[in-house]
This record gives sequence, C-alpha cells and structure tokens, in this order.
Amino acid sequence: MKRIILLFLLLPAAISLRGASLVEGIVYLRNGSEVRFTDDDRIRTPKKRGSLKAFRDAFKKGKQKLIYRYGEIDSIVLRHPQTREYARKFVPLPTVGWSWVYVETPYITVYVYGRKGYGIASNGGIQVWQKHRTFSQSRVAYYLQKAGGGEPFPIGGANRRNRDAFRERIARYIEQEDPLLAERIRRSDTGRSKTVLMLHEYRPGK
Repeated sequence: MKRIILLFLLLPAAISLRGASLVEGIVYLRNGSEVRFTDDDRIRTPKKRGSLKAFRDAFKKGKQKLIYRYGEIDSIVLRHPQTREYARKFVPLPTVGWSWVYVETPYITVYVYGRKGYGIASNGGIQVWQKHRTFSQSRVAYYLQKAGGGEPFPIGGANRRNRDAFRERIARYIEQEDPLLAERIRRSDTGRSKTVLMLHEYRPGK
C-alpha cells in the first residue's frame, strides 16, 4: 500500500494546511531577464528536471500558460501569497534536478533535492514530498557546493540512519579549508538539518 508522507524543513510555525503547488514568484532566466508572477498569476512548484509551468490570470477561464525550459532558467524564488516574507529559492542543478537552496553563504551552498517535488504552506513553511512503499522510498538528498562552482557533492539523504556517516562526509568536504569547523561537525550530535546549518560558519582559510 502506498502512502505519501511530508518532510517538513525550516518551518516558521506548525503547518496545518497542505503545501500549495501553485504559488507566486520570480523566474530568473540565464539571459539576465526576470519574469514576475504575482496577484492572480501563479507558478507551479517544480520537480525532477521538468520544465517550469506558470500561469497568467491562473484562476480565470482565459488563463495563459507559460512554459520555461529547464536549461534556460538560472533560478526561481517562490512564496505563498499569504506569507510573502518567506521566499524560497530553487535552482535547476544540471546533474541533479530542481533543488531547494537550504543554506547559501558567500562560501558554500547546501541544496535539498526532492524527487517527488515540493510544496509551500500558507504559513511560509516548505515541504519536500516523499513517497514510501513497502521496500523503498522516493529520494530526498542533500548536496554541497563550494563557491566557485564545481559539481554538487552528495552527502546523503534525509532518513535517520547513518547520521555519523552523514557528518563525516560534510567534514571531509570542508576540512582542508576549515579544519576547526570540520572537527566540530564530526563531534556534533544533531539531526541532518541542524548539522548542515552549521555550515553558516564555514570560512575557507580560517
């Protein structure tokens, strides 16, 4: 029997409503232009490596559908119309798929990839959809990327197993540039989301 579960991350308050798949936002294109969708316009939250779908006058009979190809988008910023102060950034990583930017500093970025897609709740919280079956579950994974580019580095999924291995992969990725923080992460005893938040303190050459 299949069932859908929700992985809640960075919630400003407890969620009582299902996350919206049609939200407001801004599309930043690789050609340097940007397209805004507010008021009665909507963007559908993306998943996998699919094109981005957006709608002008989304709730009217004569709505206009717009499609942006995966490769022409630099990033998107999405928000629920009721909580515009909570903006969520997503990036189409070429080797991964549509990924939520969980941590972003001048030195390092942490992405969360959810294969089944995302929802944004009316209180601004973000939800990463995850489907569980009897012997498997859909993929939710974290990736790191240092400033300057390079391929995103996978550090593991969102399940509760192998937290020590998860911390060790983060530590090894940063220990050459910031050995003190790497050692603190190795010795930490927190869940995955709080562990990656420690990367706010990452300073190469410190």
